[in-house]
Amino acid sequence: MSKIKILVDARIISGESQGSVTYLKGLYNSLYNNSGSVYDLFFAGYDFVEMKEAFPFLEESNFILLKTTSKIRLLTWEFPKIINEYKIEFAHFQYITPLIKNCKFIVTTHDVLFNDFGEYFPKSYGLKRNFLFKSSLLRSDIRLTVSNYSQFRIAGHYGIDKNSLHITPNAVREEFFEEFDKETVEKEVEAKFGAKNYLLYVSRIEPRKNHKVIIDAYRNLKLNKKDIHLVFIGNDTLDSIEEMKAINRMKAEFPNHFHWYSDLSDEDVLSFYRGAKMFIYPSKAEGFGIPPIEAAAAGINTLCSTATAMQDFTFFGDNYFSPEAPGGLAIKILENLNQPKRKSELSYIRAKIRAKYSWETSSNLLNRLIKQQVKVLRPANIPYAFL
Repeated sequence: MSKIKILVDARIISGESQGSVTYLKGLYNSLYNNSGSVYDLFFAGYDFVEMKEAFPFLEESNFILLKTTSKIRLLTWEFPKIINEYKIEFAHFQYITPLIKNCKFIVTTHDVLFNDFGEYFPKSYGLKRNFLFKSSLLRSDIRLTVSNYSQFRIAGHYGIDKNSLHITPNAVREEFFEEFDKETVEKEVEAKFGAKNYLLYVSRIEPRKNHKVIIDAYRNLKLNKKDIHLVFIGNDTLDSIEEMKAINRMKAEFPNHFHWYSDLSDEDVLSFYRGAKMFIYPSKAEGFGIPPIEAAAAGINTLCSTATAMQDFTFFGDNYFSPEAPGGLAIKILENLNQPKRKSELSYIRAKIRAKYSWETSSNLLNRLIKQQVKVLRPANIPYAFL
């Protein structure tokens, strides 16, 4: 049987680093590594060099350069044209599929947080998205999401059978599990960035990410007096005025102890994870929440919010905290500074993450779902050439 042709809408690879970028990279690199002989994978985007970096197996002949950046033209004209021209059998999109359906659609709806946390999104944000997200789900043959929380909320908001939404969770890259010399990494980070003995938060700057609760805890505990630094890594993608005011005040108040970085390389971010004294994730709303499991996979003592999708991360035990509880985070930070987690406890959490959050598990599920559809698409008694 000839290879199954899949088109991946990979425009986001050229955008900012975020969960959906990590998802596409992890899912399709794993699918290729484990089932590459079955598939002919095509990736549509704007920059072959960036795409090749994301998907090292990609040949130029399987890169499709998109001619327009207009979302309307992409979804009404260019993607349907590409599907016809390349005889695509499955096309995978994030959130929104083309309006014209001329192959099997796969859609990943990562979250619908704007419905449950409207205070963090513009009022008009959900109107168009709800229509497009629901209609895309209804058009799709394979429906994916990334967590139990997202599965439950998507099904509830759109009246879709929960069991028709398959969970392909985000996972952790293998290098996070590699052993390293802590003291060496700490010295390298201090030499390059000036940060030492630091608490770390990796996340975009926006209101729901709740940076303020860490800032308040740092001030209230007077951690600068203990020569403890605070590091934020992440871009200000929404022009978050209040959050940036708070960050700029920290920079002015603690110029030698507070650090904010954006647009770092993956290698530098990994070094920051490894060198951290403690990682803190206080987000109030997530469709998944990758950073806390990345930090814990690297063996770093991690404090994690109990909100939304992070409810799945039960392995954090007493390092869970409610982001809404006044003073709750400060108490957890103080407890862990006074009595850090033992190496055996951190190793237990690493093992749990490795067992549960694997790109191989997610890609194997996608592989099975596609093969189920292929049985319909390519009936055994009809030669493929006539389909």
